[in-house]
Amino acid sequence: MYAFFDGVLADIEQDNVVVNVNGIGVNIHVHDSSLLPLPSIGDPVKFYTYTSVGEDKFILFGFLSKEELELFKTLISVNGVGPKTAQTMIAIIGVDETKVAIATEDVKTIAKTPGIGAKTAGRVINDLKDKMKTDFTTLGTVSGKSQTPEKNMSAKTYTREEEDCITALVNLGYSRANAAKAVDMIEGKDGLSAEELLKLALRNVMFL
Repeated sequence: MYAFFDGVLADIEQDNVVVNVNGIGVNIHVHDSSLLPLPSIGDPVKFYTYTSVGEDKFILFGFLSKEELELFKTLISVNGVGPKTAQTMIAIIGVDETKVAIATEDVKTIAKTPGIGAKTAGRVINDLKDKMKTDFTTLGTVSGKSQTPEKNMSAKTYTREEEDCITALVNLGYSRANAAKAVDMIEGKDGLSAEELLKLALRNVMFL
């Protein structure tokens, strides 16, 4: 119903923010305001929103990026995953990490979400793994043309799987240098697929 709200941050509560949009205060549900990189009260802010309508409830779930909102919509398409659970998963695990966990069938990571047991985590993976795998195999392609990241300035060479992983990280927004470092930090990577490398590299790149 409402794609986004662009206004001024008027109030912050634990799981709710108020955005002043042309003099109208809009309540937007967030997972935990303390985890969000919010501006100060009185500063401009934009939330991408999903409208959840129940018998006696009307809730706007808010996200600071389109990527979060799109993943949220994908997650709630799975039977047994409600809006609050999906929003919590994204907040706790992260967008890229959630996608990789689904693509690599990592039940343990998905089950870190409160309210998601192994059975539901398995259903999330079963329903969405093909879509996530497709997303990752096309990360390095735009309009059918391969995107070549900047050349590695060092003389080090990488396997095809490692290069695919580095390219995927670059397309996720990381620098080539940090992407390469994240791959270098992986121990025992011989024989791992690009998807397996990406899962491990995403954990490393957070510390660079």
